[in-house]
Amino acid sequence: MSTLLPLDDNGHPITILGFVPRGTQKLTVGTASVRSTALAADIAVISLIATGPVRFELGGATVTADAATSPYLHPGVYVDLPVPGHASHVALIAESGTCQAYVIGRT
Repeated sequence: MSTLLPLDDNGHPITILGFVPRGTQKLTVGTASVRSTALAADIAVISLIATGPVRFELGGATVTADAATSPYLHPGVYVDLPVPGHASHVALIAESGTCQAYVIGRT
């Protein structure tokens, strides 16, 4: 049996990704860069959301986020990012103060 996918505004099917069981990491983010633990090898996309303004980077085991030049994530907004083959970690840094961020694995 086939599944009818929802359509975007251009009439193209939107691919649906599932959530990785126990695949969410909760990080306390402050004014120093913090890094997630290694992402599972089968994660194709991550969803990021944070309770405060943060900046983020995807990369290897030594990736760091920069408070001035890394991409910005507005509080309460989900962003879905493809995980390139070289990326195994996510780094985040808060604009000010501390907040919580969630790295949600999708397959």
